[in-house]
Amino acid sequence: MLGELALLKKKALRKGVWFKALSRVERSIYDLTMKTVSTIRSKKLLRIIKAIVDKLRESLENPVSVLTRTVGRQLASTLAQVAISWGHLKAREWSLDEQFARYLAICWHMNVPEYYRASPTIL
Repeated sequence: MLGELALLKKKALRKGVWFKALSRVERSIYDLTMKTVSTIRSKKLLRIIKAIVDKLRESLENPVSVLTRTVGRQLASTLAQVAISWGHLKAREWSLDEQFARYLAICWHMNVPEYYRASPTIL
């Protein structure tokens, strides 16, 4: 596990996320854990390290993938439901199509003004 922590830190430093995503306290806890502990036994420390790792992974994730997962899938599902209600039965596959969801997410991001982006459920 400590090897994975080192790789994640290396990747975060390389991408410039390490200092932006984590506070000084979180970075210190992460570094001290890697330097001093061979195996994490404390449940509290493990919970804190997991929270920091989740935060880093989320920051390292591609923004288009995040948009696809959040906005794109919701839009694809809504469009599929409308098409099904119009009698197009093959539209059930639309909500499962990752590329269609990515396309919708990118179109949404490019065409929806910033002040509407706080709530993607405006449909």
